[in-house]
Amino acid sequence: MSKVGNVFKMLILLKSRGKMKINDIARELEVSERQVRRYKNDLEQAGIYIKYTSGKYGGYEYDEQDYLLELNLTEYEISVLFMVLEQLKYDNFIGYKDFELIVDKIKALKVEQNNESVADVKYFVKNIKTNLNYEREKKIWTDINAAIITRNKIKIKYNSLNTGQKERIVRPYAIFQYKGSMYFVGYCELRKNIREFKISRIMSHEILSEKFERDYSFNFKEYMQDCFGIFKDEEMELKLKIKYPMSQIIKEKIWSDNQEIIDMDNKSIIFKAKLRGITEIKSWILSMGQSVEVLEPKSLRENIENEIEEIIKIYKKSNYDLNMSGL
Repeated sequence: MSKVGNVFKMLILLKSRGKMKINDIARELEVSERQVRRYKNDLEQAGIYIKYTSGKYGGYEYDEQDYLLELNLTEYEISVLFMVLEQLKYDNFIGYKDFELIVDKIKALKVEQNNESVADVKYFVKNIKTNLNYEREKKIWTDINAAIITRNKIKIKYNSLNTGQKERIVRPYAIFQYKGSMYFVGYCELRKNIREFKISRIMSHEILSEKFERDYSFNFKEYMQDCFGIFKDEEMELKLKIKYPMSQIIKEKIWSDNQEIIDMDNKSIIFKAKLRGITEIKSWILSMGQSVEVLEPKSLRENIENEIEEIIKIYKKSNYDLNMSGL
């Protein structure tokens, strides 16, 4: 692990665990105590202060007050920070409030320098917000990050949509965000397989003292390759015919790294891609309504037909019930 990586890991450990003895930090990072002291100096040079207390119950402790160094940022760079801040806010990103404090400090610094234009930056995001308990999920996120770094197993009580609430021992590998929600992926000892866990569905968690061996064969990018969303099932060769104006909307985004789009007459397109994740693929197709037709695979076409028939049944029954009730 690089020096920068270890410095960052030390900061995460202190944020997650609170006060730690130097020898405990050294053991977790697999470096000498002298190197830990150097990391402390590196953090302080970056404006992040680590308090030291001597004695039996002493150790290093993260000082919640960071001190921003002089930054020579242009107005454009500051405007980018504000745009990122708004995006994180509407995504309900776990670290949003921490990032907001950083931006506020930069803003205050620039106002002191008589650069009032930083307060005039306007950037808005229109999106569906994620419903989360910020402080609770931030604590889980921070602890899991620390467990990934130190390779500690975690015990969670997890509420699965399919199997309900169960206690699991998991070896955490990575954390990722999808559609505004935070997830982590790891080896589930209950299921004997790699699984994803949505942080908001973790009812309780505990970092165990038991360590696990790092799985160097695991690569998150390869693990999620060709997934339409986060579902991972059998890969399909998808072929859709999409009419205008939906065709233009589809062309404006990259839905898969291997997608192929063929322009047709009357502004329609043929969309081709190798994808996994039938649940979200179906949802995506149905969201396009009558603007799309599934050409391949045949099994998906039949699946969509059945889904539409079930929807029609619901509305026919609802109309009948409404007529009978006289509403």
